[in-house]
Amino acid sequence: MERISLCCLFFMMISGTMTSTDLSKNVVLFPIESITSYVTLKPQVTTSLTSLTACLNYYTTLTRPYALFSIANPEKFNDFLIFINSPTTSKVFVGDDEIIFTVPESPLGWRHICTSWNSSTGVVTQWINGKPLPRKTLKKGYSVNSQPIIILGQDQDSYGGSFDVKQSFAGELADVQMWNFVLSPNEIQLALVNSYLIQGNILNWRSLDYNLKGDAIIEAKLEDYTS
Repeated sequence: MERISLCCLFFMMISGTMTSTDLSKNVVLFPIESITSYVTLKPQVTTSLTSLTACLNYYTTLTRPYALFSIANPEKFNDFLIFINSPTTSKVFVGDDEIIFTVPESPLGWRHICTSWNSSTGVVTQWINGKPLPRKTLKKGYSVNSQPIIILGQDQDSYGGSFDVKQSFAGELADVQMWNFVLSPNEIQLALVNSYLIQGNILNWRSLDYNLKGDAIIEAKLEDYTS
């Protein structure tokens, strides 16, 4: 899939086809475990995806499983999902199929995670704090549907719902970016430090259309964890 040009995105914004908020100095706080607290995100462009990268920062003390980033479609509720299974394992779902990554333990604090998938090879790469884990493959030849419901903080077991409190996120989450291509290693490093030089063309934290649900709230960042 071709990369969406910056001039195309600029035209869409000035023509009034999207509304946006700059959250670069903010986080989303999920203060309690619940099935009612989450954030829905509106993508800047809605197309089927044959490659993608999603990145975000998160901070939690949870040790049980929880969902960070979920894309559901009418026929595939885990069309793309970043799921933390334990402090040392994560799961990536594409088209309802899954793979498991072994993740190094880290001290309490913010963690940056990027996950990319390429349909032409099936290769999935997960980066933790800018370091790549051994690559795996999943769903070669597949495309993620063009009718997404994108949710932060819950695992969709139906199209936009059927949440499980035991899989809900509690903590802080920020700097969500998504692209319709696989980021290069250099681009991952730019995303890690939240650089203005690399901003998502599907989801952009500095120009985000979102809807808060339940107890999820926007709060100012307490620390510059990207410096």
